Amino acid sequence: MEIVSLMLDAGWAWAGLGVLAGWRATRGGAPTGRRLARGAVAGVVALLAATAAYYIADTIVHDVSSGSYAYDTVYWWVASALFGPVLGAIGACAGHPGVIGMLARLTVPVGAAVQMAVLPPGRNDVLTNIGQWVVWTAAAVAAGLVVAHFLRVRRRA
Repeated sequence: MEIVSLMLDAGWAWAGLGVLAGWRATRGGAPTGRRLARGAVAGVVALLAATAAYYIADTIVHDVSSGSYAYDTVYWWVASALFGPVLGAIGACAGHPGVIGMLARLTVPVGAAVQMAVLPPGRNDVLTNIGQWVVWTAAAVAAGLVVAHFLRVRRRA
């Protein structure tokens, strides 16, 4: 459970939620201006809601006053407002079958791998190594699947 907790507490998972929200809000068709805007709004809303839910749950579980998380909540809400539109728009592009779609679909696995290199999870070397291995393996598999799907679609066309 410690590893799962570390994975869900990572920045790449937060960013991945913004991308997923943008994709879910705009599934199907080419990324038009309207779709990009809808994806951007979905990214912001999802990240704001997830941040609020995270800190409310953390306050309840750890039985601390809600004021102790005020700075962190505001910090992540500002990050949601700044990065949510971009992440949601990337998600809106993920449904596109071309190169843009492939690059959009690679955003989360590449971001996860980079975060593991720059800011690995864990409170000790064992957890850090396990966390890095799990994320790097999942990112490599996901990236491989994305590229294989792209090449398969290209060959058919």
